[in-house]
Amino acid sequence: SKAVVSTQSTGNWLWFDCTTFEGYTDETSIETSLMVKQTGAIALSSMTHVLRSLTPNARGIFKLLATFQQDSGPEFQGITFQDFYIKCREKFLVNSDATLRTQLTEFKDHMLIKTRNVDGSEALYIPVEPKILQQFLESEF
Repeated sequence: SKAVVSTQSTGNWLWFDCTTFEGYTDETSIETSLMVKQTGAIALSSMTHVLRSLTPNARGIFKLLATFQQDSGPEFQGITFQDFYIKCREKFLVNSDATLRTQLTEFKDHMLIKTRNVDGSEALYIPVEPKILQQFLESEF
């Protein structure tokens, strides 16, 4: 019978301890979110990929938020959940606030949207530059 020799045992391996002893914040400071800090091409590609995997109503909800944000201009701080819910109901995209909350949670999980506190209320927004959002709307809708 033949003995199986592992690749590891056939080489001359050197081991160096290169521990930096720096905190993880220093070691991971170069990592970035695909949606927030990467180049426009990556953000656009990420949004497009996720959007294409969604249901038609989910795409409609995202399109509604994107269009509203784009139409509001650079001073846009976000839209409150209640105001957005009313807009979604008017377009027949949701039938309850629970349905919208479920969809928004999915968007948050995929880093498509974020929330921030605006005048004491939680406001929804898409964390990309206006020109990327415009390119996205033109290419997908």
